[in-house]
Amino acid sequence: METLELREKLIEQFNEFIQDDSKLVALNGIFDSMNTSKNIPSIVPEEHYKIVEARRLKYHDRETKGSSWDSVKQNLKDKYGFNPVLNKFKTH
Repeated sequence: METLELREKLIEQFNEFIQDDSKLVALNGIFDSMNTSKNIPSIVPEEHYKIVEARRLKYHDRETKGSSWDSVKQNLKDKYGFNPVLNKFKTH
């Protein structure tokens, strides 16, 4: 979709949305989050990103190895006698 077509489509949709107060409130929240997230500093220090990147590079250069999730689960079961549940808060 061309930029102009997309712009026209969004303008048309916004014109419909602003007629419904509940959608207008939701849309306002989306715009607020888009505008404020740029100014919120990360709670993760930059040093942590550097550590993760260094470890990732070592892994890709085969200087270190990782473990599969099945291997990690088996090690936890062997060591502690339980199975970790990946999605224990499942709502089904």
